[in-house]
Amino acid sequence: MRRTSRVAARSLLLLGSVTAALSAALSCASSPPPAGVRFDRVSTPNLTEPNSVCVVLPPSYDRSPARRYPVLYFLHDGYGDGRTLVRRGVAADALAAMRAGELPEFVIVAPDGPGTWFSDSYDGSEKFEQFLAGDLPREIASRYRILDSASSRGITGISMGGYGAVKTALRHPGEYGSVSSVSGAIIPFEWEELQRYSWIARFTLMRVFGRSEEKNSLIANDAWHILWGLCFDRPPFVAELRAGTSDVYGLDGVAAQYGMLLNERGVPTTVVLEPGGHDWGYWRGAMKAVLAWHGRRFAYDSAR
Repeated sequence: MRRTSRVAARSLLLLGSVTAALSAALSCASSPPPAGVRFDRVSTPNLTEPNSVCVVLPPSYDRSPARRYPVLYFLHDGYGDGRTLVRRGVAADALAAMRAGELPEFVIVAPDGPGTWFSDSYDGSEKFEQFLAGDLPREIASRYRILDSASSRGITGISMGGYGAVKTALRHPGEYGSVSSVSGAIIPFEWEELQRYSWIARFTLMRVFGRSEEKNSLIANDAWHILWGLCFDRPPFVAELRAGTSDVYGLDGVAAQYGMLLNERGVPTTVVLEPGGHDWGYWRGAMKAVLAWHGRRFAYDSAR
């Protein structure tokens, strides 16, 4: 099972390897937010700078001041940033589906994490996982009317963000009721595996997890090693892993194998392999299905 995941990972050349500079170049920070979307700045001692966070509010939010909503955290792909949901049309799709009654209403929160792998850096200079699992939800709860229970909280992500969503949920069981990934880069992180990747991929991973073979945090952040060390008597969350069967990096095979291991370890997991590649031609449609999946699993405000 591990051997096949390594074969798929060997083809992972540029995945999750974009630098912060590239992401900044793609950003449309000067553009006003569309209706239903807000851009917040969240300060935290765990990051060197305030984080830019995209918040998508459901259509009834301003009309229903007593109502509280579930919340879904979204982690972007390696070429994305906190505004990916808006730029790629996912926010517009979600709001349109909510207005039409095709999707239950919930809040979507997307932090900005280019080049971070949504993880704490080895040198402690950036603690993104601590921000994501602690500071960010506390700040969102203080600013917005969200339901404060795991059954009303989910996390998802695409590619690099898919890895971040799964790893964060495993490291913080009980924080999320539903967890999903699309084309998740749930790949081996051992030092010897890095030599099989492109220099850009190695640079990004080493920049976050350490540049020395003797001193690094790769294994501690390897989603396979984390899961091998766990076995749940009671499911900590339910999961869905989606991937396109034409994924150039072979992440459909990785999703199938990792999904089996999640089930073996006590995490009820569905794997969906469907036509599509490793690009937004597939991801936008897949995100519609992901939002609906989380929407069916959230617990909602009984007073709505």
